[in-house]
Order: sequence, then C-alpha cells, then structure tokens
Amino acid sequence: MHSRGKAIQNFFNDDSDDDDLHQQRVAMAVQHHRFLLEQYSQQSEHDGSVAGYEYKNRKREKHKSLMEDYFCERPLYPPVDFHRRFHMRRELFYRILNDVVAYEPYFTQKIDT
Repeated sequence: MHSRGKAIQNFFNDDSDDDDLHQQRVAMAVQHHRFLLEQYSQQSEHDGSVAGYEYKNRKREKHKSLMEDYFCERPLYPPVDFHRRFHMRRELFYRILNDVVAYEPYFTQKIDT
C-alpha cells in the first residue's frame, strides 16, 4: 500500500484529538480520493466497450427470428457467432438435422396455417 493509502488507514485508526493533525489527514484523504478518481477516469477510455472487440450491429430495433439470424442464405451473424452460441459448427448442425428428418418425418419443416 502506498503512503496515501496508509495515511487514510491511519486517519480511521487514530483516536487523537489534535485538530491540525485531523485537518491534515482529511485533506490527504480528499487528495487520495481525487487521485483515485483520476486513475479511474483514465482507465475507462472506451466508454464501456472492450478494446479489441469488433462492433456488431444487432439491429435490435426490429425483432429477428432465429432462422433469420443464423439459418437463412445470408445470416445476420457469422459462423463464429453460431459456434459460440450453439457449441458446434453449422455443418454439424445440418448433418444432425438431416439425420433426424430422415429418421422421423415429423420433424420436417412445414407451412404453418
């Protein structure tokens, strides 16, 4: 712990009645608080975003279905996001889907009336 932190700790642990010493310790506590605020403001340069991550426009203004997000001809999300969400490659998912449909025709996609 650096000297400012020790001064803050001593401020709370000391029971002396010396007003000058007390005022000095309060001033040091305020100075230490300002120092911490400056450090914090320098750390948050990215306004809440994480440096190095790419921005993805998720088009939240209108609700997209799962099919449009991941399974259409031109999906909204790339294969990396598909793998991150479903823990498998899209090709593996289609292979499982085709095997299930071949085994049980109930799972074939039909038009909803």
